[in-house]
Amino acid sequence: MDTQFIISIIILFTLLEVFAVILFIMYKQGKIDENPFTTVLKKEWLILFYTFFRWKNRQGNSSAKLFHYHKGSLYFWLLIALLHEQVIEAIVFNIYLKDTDPLRADILLILHVYSILYMLGDYNWVRNSPIKIIKRKVHMKIGARRSLIFHVKDVKTVQPTRIQYTKNGMMIREKNAFHVAALPRVLTRIFGVTDELKYEIVFKEPLQARGYFGQKKAVNKALIYMDEPQNFIKALEAEIEEYKDQGEIEADSFTDNLKETKEPLINWKIYFFLLFLNVLGAIAISPYAIAREQLHEVMGLSKWTFTMLYIVQILLEAGVFLFISLLIGKKVGIKIPIIESLFNKGRMIKNLGRKIYQSAFYGVLTGLVIIAFSLIVSEPLGVDNSSIKEPAWWLGVLGSFGAAVNEESIFRLFIVTFILWLFLKIKKRKITRLHMYLAISFSALVFGVMHYSMASSNFEMTIEIFVSMLIINGIGGLVFGALFLYVGLEFAIIAHFTADITLHVIGPFLVKVF
Repeated sequence: MDTQFIISIIILFTLLEVFAVILFIMYKQGKIDENPFTTVLKKEWLILFYTFFRWKNRQGNSSAKLFHYHKGSLYFWLLIALLHEQVIEAIVFNIYLKDTDPLRADILLILHVYSILYMLGDYNWVRNSPIKIIKRKVHMKIGARRSLIFHVKDVKTVQPTRIQYTKNGMMIREKNAFHVAALPRVLTRIFGVTDELKYEIVFKEPLQARGYFGQKKAVNKALIYMDEPQNFIKALEAEIEEYKDQGEIEADSFTDNLKETKEPLINWKIYFFLLFLNVLGAIAISPYAIAREQLHEVMGLSKWTFTMLYIVQILLEAGVFLFISLLIGKKVGIKIPIIESLFNKGRMIKNLGRKIYQSAFYGVLTGLVIIAFSLIVSEPLGVDNSSIKEPAWWLGVLGSFGAAVNEESIFRLFIVTFILWLFLKIKKRKITRLHMYLAISFSALVFGVMHYSMASSNFEMTIEIFVSMLIINGIGGLVFGALFLYVGLEFAIIAHFTADITLHVIGPFLVKVF
């Protein structure tokens, strides 16, 4: 890594830190309502969501009047050109730098791939966020970039645009205006292209718009760049006239106009809390995996590098799986009671202590059953249980916590929820007990199969040992799956934790006795 590259990275991170500090100061000053860093994370995930999953337009609220502003825009053709440029540039740079500077080649390739995904997601989000008129409120949300909500009573006049020019013939860009345009403003400035400005909506008083980071901006008018704005303008004028004719005095305050009425896609507080737990789980399980399996040596990595790679892997996997689980979990009706109660002070959990004790008991009982089964089948199968070496007890405790959080997030929260969601899609009716049993059983089977690599590193695998491995892990999968569906995710995690404590901390002592 050359000095120039290191200096470039340092300068980049310094600029990012300065920008982050500015955002934080604006947040503390009240110029941004929500935490800007949380807002950015949510929007980045939603950009990826729109990149892969939301290419079919949905009507949403049936009472809303929808008006698309991307149709006829130059943005589509500019997007095609930019995508071609990014693909060609990524290939050329990768070929040119792969041998001479592989690190820089990989970084540039990742950045190019991300920029392609981002542009696709941005365009698709714009397609799926038309102007809406709902109960005399106009919702203008330009994808992830900016948003404005106002009531028809806030409109002073709607008129054809009045473009002003400088002496040199350059168009004067108004500062306190909200631009309803599919073309990103930054591309308009860079390439000097823009859609035709047709109408402007002038407000009686300045209104608050929102930027990408949630920052507030006072705007005096909204500029309409739609290709065929006549239908929208007629609908807006009709709403204004109807409001004037009825002479209604509505109690909507100015601050009410600043907030979206749409329910968020997922519960982001629960999402980030679960993501944080999974990162903690990855940090906890890494030293256990290093001590027990020597995985870092197998992969040819240092302990520190292995730990960091594992944390990144869990962060990416959990980020995707948790998002999908919470998104489809609303339809399935998954239970995450303890975490939900943390963010909802009015929500109480009945018999919480008893449920925790019962879950812990079921976990210990599961661990004991697995140990008993292992001891029964080990001799006929020719398995020497004493050959299994467990690390220090405290590493076993850390590993048990990490496995409980990470594995329950994937095998129960994601897989069970996904299977039940598929049943809903296929059957088009309510989930039955049979569906629940099938989902639990399938996740338990996958749970058992995923332990194959660990089992094969300790034993020479035969059909008998493989089936025994599926049964051993399947017992736990069935118990944890039932607790997840009937009681909640946290109780499945508690049971998994105490089961692993029994297996990896208490179990080795029992094996020595026998």
